[in-house]
Amino acid sequence: MKGVTIEYAVSPRDTEDLDALLWRVLWEPLGLPRNVRQGFAIDGESLELVARENGRVIGGTVAVWTGDNEVEVRHLVVEPGAQNRGIGRRLVESVMDTTGPKGCRRVHTIARNTSIGFFKNIGFKTLPDTAPEHPAFKQYGIFFVLMDRIVEAPGGR
Repeated sequence: MKGVTIEYAVSPRDTEDLDALLWRVLWEPLGLPRNVRQGFAIDGESLELVARENGRVIGGTVAVWTGDNEVEVRHLVVEPGAQNRGIGRRLVESVMDTTGPKGCRRVHTIARNTSIGFFKNIGFKTLPDTAPEHPAFKQYGIFFVLMDRIVEAPGGR
């Protein structure tokens, strides 16, 4: 993973590259429209991070504050050729490292059934509540599970 950096998506180009990667990897294969991300938006202060290698965005995440002390990982993507290198883990850990000092004590997500194992491997637990269904995903056998991870207080390791 030498040479991969995790950075805030601050420029319009970073946002465009992240949007393009999210669409190409997560939504285009399902035939969803290019602007589908706007339909998934929720209110709250957002945090967008990108994983960059050799100047190119190869991964990213979008997280949103959903309460005073909790953040939701809304979208997480790593280019298929860069998967299984720890980049997704680093992106989620960067969300926790960034939001923990600001009072975040819980990170949650609505995980695709195809990513449950990934989230379990990085310390997330499955919640008993029922996740929302999305008809556009259901036809492809994709369902969702609610998961969360408690963030340790700074200095409380």
